[in-house]
Amino acid sequence: ASAPDSTTTAIRALENAFPVTLGNFSTTLVGSVSGRTHNIRLACQALDGVVLAPGDVLSFNRTVGARTAERGYCDAPVILRENRQLQLGGGICQVASTLFVAGLVSGLSVVDRHRHSTPVDYIPLGQDATISWGVKDLKLRNDLGQSVRVHLEVLGSTLTARIEAEAPLRESYELYSDVRESVDALAGAPGREIELFRIRRVDGEERDRELVHRD
Repeated sequence: ASAPDSTTTAIRALENAFPVTLGNFSTTLVGSVSGRTHNIRLACQALDGVVLAPGDVLSFNRTVGARTAERGYCDAPVILRENRQLQLGGGICQVASTLFVAGLVSGLSVVDRHRHSTPVDYIPLGQDATISWGVKDLKLRNDLGQSVRVHLEVLGSTLTARIEAEAPLRESYELYSDVRESVDALAGAPGREIELFRIRRVDGEERDRELVHRD
């Protein structure tokens, strides 16, 4: 057999550079129309393989780019001002939301995140992240002492985001949502207030709880 070329060797070296999974999260695409799934695959391709050195910030919008027809995006359902409409790039908020949770349970820091105007059915309350080109972004920062790599893929009807690292951490993380019924003070309408906490464990023992945000 012939020896692998330099490109193949470099790819294999990069694949072996991040052998540890710090955290992952999956959401379902069951019920998605074909255009929505297509958009999700395009966004995943843009994000997959991104490496963050310590201190680097991942911007979803900057990495994925504008969602235009010229770049292959289709019209698909979105939530806009509490109404469902068709829009180019519809569906990629699910990519942002899945990546958001994977980042949190991997120990990454949240720099910028926005909630949807109404709950979405593919992710627990308070764990979603909506994005809009030039308006709303998702930004995650690597405050760990090592580089990490983002891995995103669609297998069948499952979208998975995974954060890979060079070495394991002593810490592990999980999310907890405190959901309370509330009343909108301005509209007088019933609603819910959600506080999302990140629990940090060291050697299996809980050390602290961080309030990520309140929706």
